[in-house]
Amino acid sequence: MDYSPTSSPGLDTYVPHLQKWSKVFLTLMLATGLFKLIEFLCRVIYRLCLSPLRKFPGPWLAATSNAWEVYHSLKNDRFRVIHDLHEKHGNVVRIGPNHVSVASPEAFHYVFVTKCSSFLKTDFYATIQPGIGPRYAGLFNYIDHKQAMSERRDLQPMFSPGSLKQYEAKYDEQLDILIKVIKQRGKVNIFELFKFFMLDVIGDLALNESFGQVASGEEHQYVTDFNNAFMLIGLKLKDAYYGLQRVFSYSQQRVENYLKMDVSKKQGSLMSGFLDPTTGDPKEGYSAWSIALAGHGFIVAGSEATSITLTYVIWALIKHPDVDHRLRSELSSLGESYSNTDLANLPYLDAVIRETLRVYPPAPAPMPRAVPKTGFEFEGVSYPPKESHML
Repeated sequence: MDYSPTSSPGLDTYVPHLQKWSKVFLTLMLATGLFKLIEFLCRVIYRLCLSPLRKFPGPWLAATSNAWEVYHSLKNDRFRVIHDLHEKHGNVVRIGPNHVSVASPEAFHYVFVTKCSSFLKTDFYATIQPGIGPRYAGLFNYIDHKQAMSERRDLQPMFSPGSLKQYEAKYDEQLDILIKVIKQRGKVNIFELFKFFMLDVIGDLALNESFGQVASGEEHQYVTDFNNAFMLIGLKLKDAYYGLQRVFSYSQQRVENYLKMDVSKKQGSLMSGFLDPTTGDPKEGYSAWSIALAGHGFIVAGSEATSITLTYVIWALIKHPDVDHRLRSELSSLGESYSNTDLANLPYLDAVIRETLRVYPPAPAPMPRAVPKTGFEFEGVSYPPKESHML
């Protein structure tokens, strides 16, 4: 067979075919684009004019897509904007295509306490997974109420008074470092320092290793990776994937190191609650991977909210010198030596903490719940089933 250039078909032979197929591809692209545009417009029209949620007031842009909520979340003013909407429109406002915000303590108690088994978590919680390794739903992202209650029963002993007492040594160690750093620096950003402090404490309790951020004054790579991944995960960028991969690999390595320790040295850590007290091996249903994910859940849940509360306690005491003076007097009554049990029995300290939580709730993100299939009516307002989420 002759493969010489002269025997090959000329470029002119293919040009007509290329031109023909390019027109086909262009037509398909235009048709697809037009279809998507029509689909988008139909969805917008439905959400604005036909959706059962159209009766609720709120920004029209919020009704058309989730972009409004994402935009204000990225601006860190979501809570303020929603508060202003409630001030303007009342207890119920629409903040998404299928999402309403309800500013009613009675409704909140009904949904999250009285009828919590009927108002299930939304699909939002199912998306909070590492995306690598075996699938495991922790207490935070279980959607099934029975599964969540079962997990909660397993974790409950870890937070009993006796268990909390075992954690005091690790906490006191990190507290000594915090006090030393404050004395050395004199002037500090308490919010940043409290974030570092709580991450160091919970990291030590959950993964048996402190991040050492208070002492170093720098954010640990684990924290940086998670924060970046959390911001990017909705965009499905590869940086989010690799960041989470490092986060969970770090957690799993810490757990595996912990499991290799002698049984007698495994007390005083949250991880010990997942282990058989006799053998020191993971209990049935748990592995190094699932314990690592649970430990990560402890870090996320326990650090942010607590550091926010600590910051607001200090800020409120500075604003109210009379409260500060009375609290100092109560603390002074304990003398030089006291235990956490002694602190827990101080009524004014308890009142200060509870009032701070009431006025400045520390939840860093919404906790949406899905309206039951039967719908929901409360305080004269009807919420349609299935496509309605609320918080």
